[in-house]
Amino acid sequence: KVECKVRPKLMIILAVILALLATGMCYFYLQNAVEKADQTEKAQVVQARVEIPKDTNITKEMVELVKVPVDSIHSRALRSLDDVVGKIALDAIIPGEQVLQDRLVKEGDTKAGLPYQIPAGKRAITVAVDEVAAVGWHLQPGDHVDILGIVTAGEQGKSSVVVLQDVLVLAVGKNTRVTREQETEATIEVKTVTLAVTLQEARPLMFANEEGKMRFALRSPVDHERQTIVPFTMGEFLAPSS
Repeated sequence: KVECKVRPKLMIILAVILALLATGMCYFYLQNAVEKADQTEKAQVVQARVEIPKDTNITKEMVELVKVPVDSIHSRALRSLDDVVGKIALDAIIPGEQVLQDRLVKEGDTKAGLPYQIPAGKRAITVAVDEVAAVGWHLQPGDHVDILGIVTAGEQGKSSVVVLQDVLVLAVGKNTRVTREQETEATIEVKTVTLAVTLQEARPLMFANEEGKMRFALRSPVDHERQTIVPFTMGEFLAPSS
């Protein structure tokens, strides 16, 4: 009977010892893993804090800098918030995703296509032009122009007006169109200039384009002054000079 009572005690003691050994091994294993993780080389990378929809202007609140193992950083990932904030997302970016250089575009970047060249609050309007109206084809994307027009206004007859001032040129190009006259088809070249204007500015631009003649006056790149110019009428043009 004494022997039977001793065996359970030994088994309990052995079980406790084995449990302590297992716990100790687990502790040392985890401690070793933590030490190895701490020794892993890390670096900062920009990561999305929230979901960033496509075509969204990225703000500081949308992204954060985090430290991750160097081996897990994408080769095109950005490392500075200055390289991300203020840019536009070309595709949706999910929370926790590294922000890649190829998925962002800077406003005005010509390589990303016309929509990303349009300043905020503006619209792209294209008008057909000829060589004279387009300053002898010296216009280039990024230039600024004043737009002059000749319009007919009732009894006043024709007037020369300043339609718009300091307008950004987005693109200068050409395309072809087919015309049909007397049952024959002819292909003609149409040259165009695409401008960045507000909706308010688009109204006089379209009116002058449809009802009169327009010419562009190329501005100096450092001159953005706007003046108040009244229309010049046919009567003033024919009035005798003093």
